[in-house]
Amino acid sequence: MGRTKELLEQMNEVASGVADVTLELMEDSVDWQIAEFEASGDTYDAIHREVIEMAVSKMYEELKR
Repeated sequence: MGRTKELLEQMNEVASGVADVTLELMEDSVDWQIAEFEASGDTYDAIHREVIEMAVSKMYEELKR
């Protein structure tokens, strides 16, 4: 295996780990931040998912600068 391919695989493993931990932290943070919303069940889940998607989008836009 070439050195470049090996390095890319290692980088991918690191990125996957960071993504997993970051998503877990984001989910906890969003739970805390929207705790006062008057929503439950599917509505709460939809709000939760949308907030995470919005945050990821904002992070992506920041990285593109």
